[in-house]
Amino acid sequence: MFKVVNKFFNICLLREGPEDLPFDFSLMARLIILSLVVSFWMGSLVHDAQIAGMSSIVGLFFSFLFTKLLLFKTPERFIQTFCAMLGTVTLINLISVPVIYPLTYEDLSETLVMLFRLISFALLIWVVVVYGFIFSRAISTSLGNGISISVAYTLLSIFVFELFLAGRVAS
Repeated sequence: MFKVVNKFFNICLLREGPEDLPFDFSLMARLIILSLVVSFWMGSLVHDAQIAGMSSIVGLFFSFLFTKLLLFKTPERFIQTFCAMLGTVTLINLISVPVIYPLTYEDLSETLVMLFRLISFALLIWVVVVYGFIFSRAISTSLGNGISISVAYTLLSIFVFELFLAGRVAS
C-alpha cells in the first residue's frame, strides 16, 4: 500500500502519471471508500453531517461521470485515471486539514484569515494542476489542454455543488 501512496504523491508532484498506477478494481473500490470518508470528514468541518455526506456522494458521482465522458474513446484508461483522481485529491484533502480547520473553528486575526485563505486558494490551484496533468496523460494531450479541461471540470464541480447546496440548504 505504501508504494501506491507514494505513486499518488509522485502524481501530485507531476513526476508520475495515472498510467503508472496498477489496473486494479479492488484498488478503485478501496479508493472510493477512502475518498468518501475523507470527503465527508472535510465536509463536516464546514457543513452539517447530512450536507457533508450528500455532497461527498454527489462529488464522487460527478468525478466518475466526468472521467467516463472524458475517456469515452479510450475506456481502457478509466480505472487508472479515476484512481489517480481519487488518490491525489484525497491526499491533498488530508494535507489541507490544517488549513481548513482553523478557518472554521478558530477565532483568527484578519491577517491569519487572509493567510489561510491564500493557502486554501493555492491548494485549489494545486488540485487543478494535478488534475490537468492527469487528464493530459490520460487523453495524450498537452499539459495546457489538460489544465484547460481541469479548469472546466473544477468550474462545473463548483456549479454542481452550489446548485446542490443551494437546493439542500433552502429545503
